[in-house]
Formats: sequence, C-alpha cells, structure tokens
Amino acid sequence: MKQVLTLEEAAQYLKIAKPTLYRLLEDGKIPAFKVGNQWRFTRELIDKWLWDQLPKKKNILVVDDDNVICMDLKKIITSDGHDVVTTKSGEEASNLIDDSNFHLVFLDLMLPDMDGLEVLKRIKEYKTNLPVVIITGYPDSELMNQALELGPISVLKKPFSRKQIQSLLKVLSTP
Repeated sequence: MKQVLTLEEAAQYLKIAKPTLYRLLEDGKIPAFKVGNQWRFTRELIDKWLWDQLPKKKNILVVDDDNVICMDLKKIITSDGHDVVTTKSGEEASNLIDDSNFHLVFLDLMLPDMDGLEVLKRIKEYKTNLPVVIITGYPDSELMNQALELGPISVLKKPFSRKQIQSLLKVLSTP
C-alpha cells in the first residue's frame, strides 16, 4: 500500500522548507496530486523524482587524429559532468570499445591507421546499440554515405559548436 504524505510530511521527508516545496509545485517540477484542495504526495513518486534529478554521468569515447578536436570535445563533455576517453587511433578505439562500457562515441572518419568506417563497422558488429556520432570535415564524401548506411545517430560537420555538442549530450541523457 502506498503511503500518502501531506505537504508538511513531504517537506519533512525531503528536508526542505514548505515554501520551497510550494514553489516546486507551482512550477510543476515535483509529482503530486490534490485531494480536495490539499496537495498530497507518495514516497514512491518522490523517490523516483529525486532519482531523476541526479546527474546521469556517461562514459564517452572521442576518436579523432586532431589533438585540438579531441581536447575541445573533452573540455565540453567533461564540463557537462561526463567522463571522456580520447584516442587518435582507429585500432586503439576498437580495442577500447571491446574492453570498456561506453555510452556514446564521437568518431572521425579520417584516421591515420584505419578509416572511421572500419571502426564503425566493428562497433556495429560488437556493440550494436552503442550510439555513434560521426564528426567529419567531409560530409558529402562516399565514405560518409557508407557510414550513414550503418546508422550513426548523428553527423557533426567540422567545425562544430559547444551548443551542438551539449544538445547531443542532452538527448543522450534523456530517458
């Protein structure tokens, strides 16, 4: 049986002041329902809401032979609270993907040791649900067309903006 809490009990449970709880209610930010004219809550809904408020840290791999691109992406992604591993090698990227639990890969198509298409094929073979964002300066190339057939979630044309990266991360973090 679900325990129904009054406003006072919910404020006490959350360890916040009643005016703060009212403000959350007015802004529609906390789950509640009305019984008569009184707000009511359940611990289950409050607990789920609290869980949803926690930042969801992701492990992200950046594969690009350009050190500036790697460092820019790392700076943007870590500022959003995620962990980042960078590599300039397609072979190393393939090994990292096999051995690690990544949530997203930013992948350049032009790498010195193997093309990004080969890395993408390996990702899709072994980690079929791992989302990949292709980052390229050649969006109209045949290599790009072949990559799109394998299904990356997005393509970013170089140069990209901080806002574009943050938008992708936001989409990734949405359940």
